[in-house]
Amino acid sequence: AKNKGLNSPFFTHFTVSVCTAMMIASLQVNGWRFEPLAVNPMIGPSAETLLKLGAKDSYLIVDEMEVWRVASPMVLHAGLIHFFLNMFALWFVGRAIEQIHGFFPAVVQFVVPAIGGTILSAIFLPEYITVGASGGIFGLIGACISDIFMNWNLLFNQFVNEKGTRLSHARVLLVLAIDIVVNCLIGLTPFVDNFTHLGGMVYGFLCGLGTIQLVSPKFFQKDNANSPSCCSRSKRFFFRFFGVLISLAGIVVSSIVLMSGDGETNPCTSCTYMSCIAFPPWTSQDNKWWYCDDCARATATGTMENGVFASLNVTCPNGMHEVLKVEESWPQDELGLEGMLPMLCREHCLW
Repeated sequence: AKNKGLNSPFFTHFTVSVCTAMMIASLQVNGWRFEPLAVNPMIGPSAETLLKLGAKDSYLIVDEMEVWRVASPMVLHAGLIHFFLNMFALWFVGRAIEQIHGFFPAVVQFVVPAIGGTILSAIFLPEYITVGASGGIFGLIGACISDIFMNWNLLFNQFVNEKGTRLSHARVLLVLAIDIVVNCLIGLTPFVDNFTHLGGMVYGFLCGLGTIQLVSPKFFQKDNANSPSCCSRSKRFFFRFFGVLISLAGIVVSSIVLMSGDGETNPCTSCTYMSCIAFPPWTSQDNKWWYCDDCARATATGTMENGVFASLNVTCPNGMHEVLKVEESWPQDELGLEGMLPMLCREHCLW
């Protein structure tokens, strides 16, 4: 690894800095307060705040042509837990890849998977807003997997590796596997989704095929002056061409599919269980730790009579309106009624 010139981890440092600035900005826009854990278990801002700052929203991307929302989520995070886990992974995985393979491969392996994963999320999870650098981080993990795939014989070659080094490589594989599992579990919470994660990892693997150097163990031998065989050169060219071509084709085709839809219809309703599960599943609807609907986006206006709230005009996430009579047991202050909106939405907006 190198720490100077184009191998210095400029991109990783820049991305961490931007993500940190946007995390602070999201808390500032949210009034320096955290939403209840039932709304945002990641200890972070509201859905409205995330939307203001650029969260993925399929309807806004398709119907309002806010196509920049396929890129902006990569620097936003659902909350402090999401932020610190991602920055920890980016700091170690991103720095390692950038120091070994250089600036431009790291940019490609992060940005392309982040955008590609967000597009897949917009197609299969149009009803959810999502944020996170996880698509890009999973892209870097996918690139690591492609590196391992292409250079497997080198990583575990007795001639190349000193005693004990192969065990170190095995530990790296274990750490990558644990990181994938942990982030997929995080992807079952609101505002984070596994389509971005897994889609990013697939794109990262393909980008890795096109940007990571394939090295032969013969390179380390004393008689390495012999030029690579025709078969070896063909193999390298195939991997690079295949990875770049499929990545570009995937971005183009998925973008066409997204923009030809209405931004609201989910082509795979059962796929939502891959990305968010109301937890714990064995408790009643009123006692979940968090929910996987978009009722956090519900708004309302109140009508007052004799100095007290008499009715609420609730605007559901789908744009429909429900006029509800304020019951005596309900709070009579704006903040208290605002806290009831998600529950009222689930009772009256979701059928």
